[in-house]
Order: sequence, then C-alpha cells, then structure tokens
Amino acid sequence: MTDCRLNSGTRFHPITSREEMSMSLSREKALRQMVVLTFNDIDCSRLQLAGDFNDWIPDQDVETRKLNGRWQKVFTAEPGIYEYRLLIDGKWHADPTNPCEIPNDLGGINSLLQVPVPL
Repeated sequence: MTDCRLNSGTRFHPITSREEMSMSLSREKALRQMVVLTFNDIDCSRLQLAGDFNDWIPDQDVETRKLNGRWQKVFTAEPGIYEYRLLIDGKWHADPTNPCEIPNDLGGINSLLQVPVPL
C-alpha cells in the first residue's frame, strides 16, 4: 500500500428502532472483508499480528500461513482504517513492508491498513 490519504467524509445516521439496529448489524457483518497480508523478506521463527482489528491481542482471530519462507496473515475486518504492529520473535515492530505509518502514544510507529468498502 503506498497511498496513505484518508477520506474524512464519513457520515453517521442515528438508529431509531430494533429493526434498524438488526439491519445495520447484518450489513456490517456482510461488509467484513478477508484481508491477506504477505511478508516475503521477514526472517524469523515467530511472526504475530496485532492491531485495532483484533483489540491488540497478537494473532487473535488471525490465521497464520508459512509457505516457502513467506509468511501470510489472514483475517477479516470491516471497512476502515486500522493501526497495527508486528511482533517479530517477541519484539514489537512497525511493518517494514508498509510505508503508511503513524506515531503511537508509546513513542513508536504503527503501520496503517485500509480495508476498502466492497463494490
């Protein structure tokens, strides 16, 4: 991902009934996208992923695949912008393959991931 621009034109509509709430929750579940992050050049024995999408719990609800020396992290997330970090052999790092970054509250750098709205 190289385009780091964010769209701030999000609108919120109040939900006024149980039926509208149920319909809203159904749409949100339907909007979840499968996300596959592939890491080709990270040489480690353990690679974990944590971010806004899994409450910063390393590898919670994340499938890990290791194929031919290439790591893949697979999970689902609703459309939006997420901050995340990698835990490489027990040490926190920003994603070295992603140029989109933001400073975090601990003096480090978080990587940014944008999950698009499906067409």
